[in-house]
Amino acid sequence: MKNIKFIIKTIIFLFVIQPSLYAGDIRELYVGANIADIAIKGFTNFECQNSDKALKSWYNFAKCKIGKNNLYTVKFEYDEKFAFNENFEGTQVSGHPVLINIAIDDNQILQEINIVTDPKAPFYFRKQAHLLWLRVYNKYGSDNWVCNEILQNKNHITIGKTYINKVCTKKIKGKIIKIHREFYFLNDKTKKENLVSKTFLQIKKNTKS
Repeated sequence: MKNIKFIIKTIIFLFVIQPSLYAGDIRELYVGANIADIAIKGFTNFECQNSDKALKSWYNFAKCKIGKNNLYTVKFEYDEKFAFNENFEGTQVSGHPVLINIAIDDNQILQEINIVTDPKAPFYFRKQAHLLWLRVYNKYGSDNWVCNEILQNKNHITIGKTYINKVCTKKIKGKIIKIHREFYFLNDKTKKENLVSKTFLQIKKNTKS
C-alpha cells in the first residue's frame, strides 16, 4: 500500500506539479493554434502590449494596434484563483517569475509566445533568472542548438570567471525556439542592483517549414 501511494505521488509530481513549460508550449498555449480554441480559464489581466489597453480576453486581440510585423500582441498574467499549490502562484515559467505576451495574426493564429524573466521580481528570483534555459533545453532537447556569443561590453563585469551574453536558436516541429540569456554585473559589482541575470525566450511559428 505504501508503494502504491508513493507511485501515485510521483505521477502527480511529474505530470501535474511540474512547471508550466511542460504543457503545450506554455501551459495550454502553443504556436500555430487558433487563439479562439484556447480557453482563457487560468489567465487574467489581458492588455494590448503596445498601449496597455485593457481587454476582456485575448479573443479581442484585434482591438490592439497592429505591429510592424503585422501581428497583434497581447500581454496577460496567470490567474492565482486557479493556483492549487505554491508552484503555480504568480505568473511563472518553471519557477521563474516572468512577463508574457503572445502575438496573433489576422487569421487568429498564434504566431509567437514571448517571455522575459521579470526584472521586478524579488532578488532571489532575479539572480537565478539566467538559468531558465535549463528547463527549456529539458523541454525541447539539448541537441541542434545554434548559439552565438555576444562580445562583452566595457561596462559589463564578469561574475567570478563567468560572463554570459548568449543567443541560441533551434528549429523543431514547425517552430523556432530562441533563448537570449545574460549574466554579469553592469558598471559596479559592489551593488546587487547592478546584477544582470535574465532570460528572453521566444517560441515562434516557423512559416518556412
